[in-house]
Amino acid sequence: MKRTKRLMAPLALLLLSWLMPLDAFAANTTGDVNGDGEVNIADINAVIDVILGGATNPGADVNNDGEVNIADINVVIDIILGGGVPAPEDHEWVDLGLPSGTLWATCNIGATNPEDYGDHFAWGETEPKQVYDWLTYKWGYYFQGGMSKYVTDSEYGMIDYKTELELEDDAASANWGPSWCTPSIEQLSELNDECSWEWTSMNGVNGYMATGPNGNTLFLPAAGYYSEFGSNYSEGSQGDYWSRSLCANYAIKAYTLHLYGGYYGSVSMSEETREKGLGVRAVRVSPDDLHIEQQSLDLGVVPIGETCTGDLTFVNCTMNSMTLTLTADAPFSLNHEQDNASSITVVVPGNSRDTVKVMFTATTPGEFNGNVTIQNSAPDGSQRVIPIHARAITDDFPPHEYVDLGLPSGTLWATMNIGANSPEEYGDYFAWGEITPKEDYSWETYKWCDGTSSSMTKYCIDSYNGLIDHKFELEPADDAAYMNWGPSWRIPSREQLRELGQYCTWQITSINGITGHLATGPNGNTLFFPRAGMYVNGSTNYFAGQFGFYWSRTLTRFSTSACSTYSMDFTGERSQNRCNGLTVRAVRVCQ
Repeated sequence: MKRTKRLMAPLALLLLSWLMPLDAFAANTTGDVNGDGEVNIADINAVIDVILGGATNPGADVNNDGEVNIADINVVIDIILGGGVPAPEDHEWVDLGLPSGTLWATCNIGATNPEDYGDHFAWGETEPKQVYDWLTYKWGYYFQGGMSKYVTDSEYGMIDYKTELELEDDAASANWGPSWCTPSIEQLSELNDECSWEWTSMNGVNGYMATGPNGNTLFLPAAGYYSEFGSNYSEGSQGDYWSRSLCANYAIKAYTLHLYGGYYGSVSMSEETREKGLGVRAVRVSPDDLHIEQQSLDLGVVPIGETCTGDLTFVNCTMNSMTLTLTADAPFSLNHEQDNASSITVVVPGNSRDTVKVMFTATTPGEFNGNVTIQNSAPDGSQRVIPIHARAITDDFPPHEYVDLGLPSGTLWATMNIGANSPEEYGDYFAWGEITPKEDYSWETYKWCDGTSSSMTKYCIDSYNGLIDHKFELEPADDAAYMNWGPSWRIPSREQLRELGQYCTWQITSINGITGHLATGPNGNTLFFPRAGMYVNGSTNYFAGQFGFYWSRTLTRFSTSACSTYSMDFTGERSQNRCNGLTVRAVRVCQ
């Protein structure tokens, strides 16, 4: 996004210089290009000299966007006229010539020099502290489901599917402002892969020197890490740096860049548990860009008569305010400062953020899609479109029977499959993450890919399989049990399927001529699962009467199998391609 260009003719500049006393200046010394302690017309002239090629002056880049142009003149004028700007960010960055264009800070958060260790942070915390352990961790202790945020597995807490640090929990943004953030796993991986690394020292401090494709360098000190015992471990020989990305296969960890020094040293991607104190090397958010935290909104499943909301958060990284006009397609509305409308105007001050709520009230059952169009989010007048989605369902679902098997978790299991009318009926077949049966079960017809197993568009934890979103548990809107039987039902998790297999005794039997497996729980109650087979590569049911295959709601948790999902087939846990058609035996989530 380009900064607004408020072109001024030489005559206008001359008139300004005649009207404006030369000693006029703002209290904020940002804009003092010529270094005389004041901000006045002489500073405008100093910027013009650089633009015209008559001088070299790093201070002429007043807005810190990496170039000197008319935008810097506008900032100086704003200061002279009393508009002022936020205090400058005294943090340098370097362009390493990386393919993504990412700009890296030259020192750690909390440091003043490249070789300084700076502060150490637990993942998702914004201040250093004395003790780094689970008891002091802001987001709770993972044991017995005690975590309160960034949870993707019910074993560790209440699932919120958040896998990337929000700005308020990002040590870089919280300490240096919205122009900075903790790098993503992709940015750290790019740094690791695209740079050459040398174990060296700077002013007596050990660390690695990264040399980018363009020859520019970046020094990362071996700052060690803090763990539960309070000491800095391995300082001088090891350095660990957080990404802002939660680990895809283990919700109590986040991805890191690991530096190990010495003759046999190495630089590699790794992961650490979130309570540890690690360093943060920030990346710069483009100062010419309006950052939108959400690229799409899925408002989920909404019972008829209820209203749901989702947030669109805008972060303005420029010096000047931006005026945005937002328009929502029906049936969605917008809410800003308690004012509901289909179109609203939002002013986001420079270097600040604002949030707009997208609202949906469910009136009739169905699937609803729309857009929020953002006009003038860039000075050139371009538009951005954020897709929004919701599903409205009736809460008047017919009742379905369930049984308590006496399992340790207390899970209640449905007595028949989704789509069946009795325990021995096969019921309907679903591809994983789809909510209706169909004729053809293949990658070409699968909802969450573009025709192949390497083109996933949702629930993807590895770039080999598609667009990474780090989601590996079905959201309610994509859960066949939730959508067909109502909010009281879900497809079982991997843990619930494993518990069923571990704590029940199993017997092959038949009901009304249908072969299946009878599970007897610890309390003596029973549950029948028919051998319903599955659909593979088309419209043929394989193994009906021989095997039974039942979905979990959990994606397979090793990175090269984002196209597979855990299931149960009575001989153990299996991994199945997501496009296959399997049966679903639901579990009850409320009574």
